[in-house]
This record gives sequence, structure tokens and C-alpha cells, in this order.
Amino acid sequence: MATSRSRPRNSGEAITSDAAPPAPRFAFGWASLVYALGTLSLAYPALAGKFLVNPHSDQYIAGYAFREFAASTLRSAGHFPLWNPYLFGGMPYVAAMHGDIFYPTFLLRMLLPTDVAMTWGFIIHLFLAGLFTFGFLRAVGFGFAGSLIGGLAYLMGGQIASYVSPGHDGKLFVSALFPLALWVLHRGVRDGARWCWGALALIVGLAVLSPHPQLLQYMLLASGAYALFIAFDTLDGSKLAKNDAVKRLALAFGAVILGLAIGAIQYLPVREYVAWSPRAGGMSSYEHATSYAWPPAELFNTYLPQFSGMLNSYWGENGIHLHSDYMGAVVLVLAGAAYFGLRADPRRKQVIFWTATLLVSLLWAMGGHTPFYRIPYAIVPGTKFFRAPATIFFVGALALALLACAGAERLLALRIPRRYFIGWTAAALAVAALATVGGLTGVASTLADPRLADRVDANNGPLIIGAWRSFLFVALTGAFALLLARGKLPARFAVFALAGVMALDLWTVMRGYWMFSEPASRVYAADAIIETLRAEPQPGRVLAFPLVDPPSPDP
Repeated sequence: MATSRSRPRNSGEAITSDAAPPAPRFAFGWASLVYALGTLSLAYPALAGKFLVNPHSDQYIAGYAFREFAASTLRSAGHFPLWNPYLFGGMPYVAAMHGDIFYPTFLLRMLLPTDVAMTWGFIIHLFLAGLFTFGFLRAVGFGFAGSLIGGLAYLMGGQIASYVSPGHDGKLFVSALFPLALWVLHRGVRDGARWCWGALALIVGLAVLSPHPQLLQYMLLASGAYALFIAFDTLDGSKLAKNDAVKRLALAFGAVILGLAIGAIQYLPVREYVAWSPRAGGMSSYEHATSYAWPPAELFNTYLPQFSGMLNSYWGENGIHLHSDYMGAVVLVLAGAAYFGLRADPRRKQVIFWTATLLVSLLWAMGGHTPFYRIPYAIVPGTKFFRAPATIFFVGALALALLACAGAERLLALRIPRRYFIGWTAAALAVAALATVGGLTGVASTLADPRLADRVDANNGPLIIGAWRSFLFVALTGAFALLLARGKLPARFAVFALAGVMALDLWTVMRGYWMFSEPASRVYAADAIIETLRAEPQPGRVLAFPLVDPPSPDP
């Protein structure tokens, strides 16, 4: 198919083709509407005042108490609390990092009840994750259609959208800021926009105050690698002069230093406290540092999320799995399509860079399952203080979103051969058939701890349904491509139709992770035990024993 391309005047303009649907008027507004609808499709119970926690959530277990204590102290005393007398023999409130103390979400808790503010903090940042990804992809040079798809893939993908299940708000905050940092870096380094350096300092400062030091480390590493890539490589047929590249990198580095200084209010107390913390000397061993890595067998969850069991059905080696690894069947199909016609694509190097980033983040996420993790463990400062290397994969999720963006543009421009979709559909059908005859459950039985055999067997039904569900969305993507190729689908509606199929695919899985409870006034309402404890003279201590079944009487 012959196409004509227009060269962008700068790196912030999209490269379009005659076959691709043009951007609508108010493109940013349309994208915002799509992302708002995608977010509310998961978050709508919040509109009725529900509280976004579940019994396994960190926010249910401790997060609400931490934040309500700080909010009440700030309202009554006019300052942030410095000491928490309610844990152990007392703990420093700031130094022990009781959540988002100085992050802007504390302002929500000044305006709204604590539970409402916490709920909407999650919702707002999920929306921003998609919108910032859209902005970054547009700045890189992708068109409206692909960027819309990429932002939705990041927003509703399992790595980001399921943070609400374990209550990991700090991870969501950093994950939402990551594409914004890349967007600002791209404008600053490639276009020389001076305002970007102040903006970058503010973004880094917010990430520091999130406060999630592990994901902050990953964000800075990935952003630094991207800055070096765009500074010294040839993109869109142009390359920065060496002096300009070095100068702009120096400004970026200065912005990062300033951003770290913004977060000093949080991390200077931490520095004093760390010698008395459980992680004073780092993780006790390499095995401890690589705990909660991503088992290679569970990579299959990116396509079939029921493989290792979802939530309480999980039988894998990590013991608990409160988030989702599902990236979306439609997203994976689109990501693979990014490599067709790559040699002639002016954004070829972006695709290559983010493919490499995806592979590195995947190897990192697998931790001790491959020798690769020995490298960052030995040379990357701070790594020995962290476990759960799988948490890096929000970087991989953004890489997949960019690949899905590129693949969507190929699809909408009719540049993907029919055999590609036939191959995907055949493979998806084979997986569904294998699940139906018990083959996948048999594989799971060989991988799982024998003590969890009952859980593996109970997961057989959901696994079969899940395999056919994934097949359905692969087939729908192929059908979409066929209708588009035959001219049965108007180009101006095609992008929204594709976005709808992808969103439905992700929603059918992610909705299970958005578990709401009654408002905090009911969840934490006083009962007879609490009233009795309140009547006890202070100071006092409470020791909570786990509930266990009483021992059986001797026969």
C-alpha cells in the first residue's frame, strides 16, 4: 500500500500516513474522556461512597490508621505528627515512613474524610497514568490513535490497575509519574524546552515523597537510560550536537538532584532512623533480596491470568499474589505487530530501545531465577536494601504500552499480514483446547507445592474459562483487522472500536481486583471490645493473637 508521510517540524508532532485516521479536534480532551471512562469502569463504586480496601489490603490493615492519625493531628495541632505512640513502644512517624505524609494526596485528607481521600487518590493516579502515557507517546512522534491505545494499555494493564488490591498506593504514584518524567525529558533533551528542567525537578521530588524508594530507583534508572538514548542517538533523521546533548543531560542531572532535595524532608529523617530499622544492613542474604521475584512459569499469566490462580486461588511459589500480571491478550497481539515494517519506520529506534528495556526489566523482575540479577545486586546502589524485584515491571508495562501503540498504528494503517492474526488465533485456540482437556492443570500440578494440590484442582474450571476468554479477545482482534481491511469499519471510528475491545479485555480481569468495602465509619466502627479497651487506664498495650481453631479433644 503506498503511503505518504509528512516530516514533523519537531519531535512533539506525530508522523501520520494517509491510511491512519487523523487526530480529532481536542485530541487531548478525547483522550482524557476515554481514560476517565476506563478508570470509572473499575472505580464506579467510589461514586456511592464505597471505600477502596479489602481485608488483604495494606490500607485496610494499617494504611487507614496511619493516615487518619496524621490527618487528625494536622487538623488539631496544625503540624504533621513526628511520633506514633500506637505501634510497639512507639515509632518515629516521618522517619519510619508511614505512607504519603508529604505527598500532595495529604491535601485530599484535609478536604475529605480520610477513607474518601484515600480511595480517590488511587483513582486519580490511575487516570493520570494513562493520560501521561498518552502525552509521552505523542511527544515521541506517535499519532493520536496509537497513543490512545498505548495509554489505555498502561492504565488498565495488570501491573498498574491491580495495585489497588494489595493497597500499594506509593507504587501507583511512582508508576503514574514515570511516563510524565519521560515526556518532560523528551521535550527537554530533544526540543530544548527550558521549562522542562523545573518540571522534571518537581516530578522527581513528588516521586521521592511518594514515598516508595524501590520504585523511585527503578524510575530514575529507566529515565536516565532513556535520556542517554535520546541525547546521543539519531531520531527522526536528526541528531543533537554533542555540546547540546551534554549540556541538556547536565541540566537533567541537576533537575534530578534538585528533585531529591525536595524530598529531603522525608529522607533525612529516614537516614537517621535506618540504623535502627530492620533493613539497617540491607537484606540478610541474596536469597532474601530475590524473594518475591517473578517465577518464569508465571510469565504465562501475562496472557492467561488464571494459570497460576488469581488472588486466593494462587498456587505459585511466592505464597501470595494479590496483584495481576495480566497484560492483555489484545495488548500482546498489538505489541507483536509493532515489528512489521520496522526497518522503514522513523520511530524504529524507539521500538528497539523499549524492546531492550522490556527484556531488561523482565530479567530483573525474575530475580534469582536467572543469573542476570547478580549484576544489579552487585553494582546498583541501594539494591541490597530491597526485595521483590518483580516490582520493576511497571517499566516493562510502559514498554509494552509503547509497543502496543506502534502495533496499533500498523494495524490501523493496514500493514499487518493476515497470517499474523491467523497465527495468533490458532495459538490461542490451542491453549484453550489444552486447558479444556486438563493439560494446563496437569502442568500446574507438576509446578505447584504438593500441599496445594487441592487449590490447583479447584482452579481447573476458572483456568478453562480464562483460556477461552483470552481466545475470544484474540479472535476479536483478528476479526477487527479483517473488517478494517475490507472497509467495513469507518477509519474515524476504528480507533475507538479497537480501544473498546482492548478495554473490555482488560476490564474483565481487572474488575476482580477492585474490591470495595463500606465506608470507614462502618468498617472501623467501635464494638464492645474496643469500648472496653478505651476504658482501660493509659498507658496500655494490646497483644493481638491470630485466630486459630481450638484443639480437638482427645478421643
